[in-house]
Amino acid sequence: KRSRTLYEGLKGLEKSKKRLPKLKAKMRSYQEYGYRWLQYLYDNKMGGCLADDMGLGKTLQSIALLAKIIPKATKPILVVLPKSLLYNWQKELQKFSPEIEFTLYYGVERDFEAAMKFSLILTSYAMVRNDIEQFQKVKFDTVILDESQAIKNYNAQTTKAVLLLQAEHRFALSGTPIENSLSELFVLFKFLNPSMFYSAQDFNKHYLTPIQKEGNKEAMEELRRKIYPFILRRSKSEVAKDLPEKIEQVLYVEMGEEQAKFYEARRVFYEEAIAAQVGQHGIEKSQFFILQALSELRQIASNPEAKSEEMIHSSKREAMMESVYEAVSNNHKVLIFTNFLNALEQITTDLEKLDIGFVTMSGATSNRQVLVDKFQNDPECKVFAMTLKVGGVGLNLTAADVVYIHDPWWNKAAENQAIDRTHRIGQKNRVMAYKLISKNSIEEKILQLQEQKSEIFENLIGGDSASVKSLQEDDIAFLLGN
Repeated sequence: KRSRTLYEGLKGLEKSKKRLPKLKAKMRSYQEYGYRWLQYLYDNKMGGCLADDMGLGKTLQSIALLAKIIPKATKPILVVLPKSLLYNWQKELQKFSPEIEFTLYYGVERDFEAAMKFSLILTSYAMVRNDIEQFQKVKFDTVILDESQAIKNYNAQTTKAVLLLQAEHRFALSGTPIENSLSELFVLFKFLNPSMFYSAQDFNKHYLTPIQKEGNKEAMEELRRKIYPFILRRSKSEVAKDLPEKIEQVLYVEMGEEQAKFYEARRVFYEEAIAAQVGQHGIEKSQFFILQALSELRQIASNPEAKSEEMIHSSKREAMMESVYEAVSNNHKVLIFTNFLNALEQITTDLEKLDIGFVTMSGATSNRQVLVDKFQNDPECKVFAMTLKVGGVGLNLTAADVVYIHDPWWNKAAENQAIDRTHRIGQKNRVMAYKLISKNSIEEKILQLQEQKSEIFENLIGGDSASVKSLQEDDIAFLLGN
């Protein structure tokens, strides 16, 4: 009887007249529905997974729910996400609902008791796993898992920790709720609605084995009916009329501890060395040294392996690869642009490890049209990775609809040109473009200079050196400053 009532209530959501929470954003019609769906499940004490395609605003729909429930909630609300998304959530909250007070629970100096005094806490899966003894004692109003595929393995320590969290309401966000096996669906619902499936053995007997091993359509239909009210998924093509032709998003990633230390040591070195060099020889005669300094800091921020003998790991590339994997899993084709050959090599190594079909192109590549044709026409070739200067002009790559700018270029126009390899006549889908930025690094400064100096950089067609020549002493101090 309850499930019938739930179905009937869901049918009425399209015509719902319930007021939307106040946000500094105009929600699209499908996002309004997504918010109402989340709120309906919340009101009925049921969990759900918002499984929209990437780029459709799962975070915004979740923030709308938070804006609605936080004023009345008497217990804290916890959002658990990959550490690479912590700062994006922070920025989205500040942008769309600045009145929500929240804290980041993360890092070596984290204070659990202080964090729990906030109505909203953002934390990472690693923090929940490490501090589960404290977390499991708290009764949360709501727990939201972003990129919930992080708990797909039932026996993993992270999954075990997350399943110990106590909450009246539970939600998950994921563009890929099932990546490899139906067993991942069982784990997801063990979190969302724990009593829905009796046990893993029972789920395997009634659903996993009949569906995956025997192709049983009746079992598939029964499972589909059972989970239907609790998973909401819209693809880009379904909501295309509501979307702009191109969506651009900046993804901020925190450098790892070793990477941040290495970066800071080199930044301090170059800050002092350039001040001495410019003081002695003037800015004109210091161009080469300045260029060397800026180039090295940019590489450490995005691809520290290139400059470190200890092979320091790149947090940013890890975050990008997680996103690329999600895109490819959802049948998108992807372009990746970088300014550095060594970064391109690392990216192709990562793609090989993930068993993703790809082609790659740099200045030394001669058979370019062959590669373009392969990418455009071969369904197994999912990713085209290339240097910005080579791939940014003259190519028609409309098979792709997701673009990653791995590291920023001084000249924003060059990045736009790269994105427009796919956003052009012949493109049938909406294009999603991500620009990855290492937090607290020269990359953030470049982003600011792109906006401030756009009138200077916009017309630059030369390389780094041409861009550097247009920088003043105060710009260089800004780029190298803490």
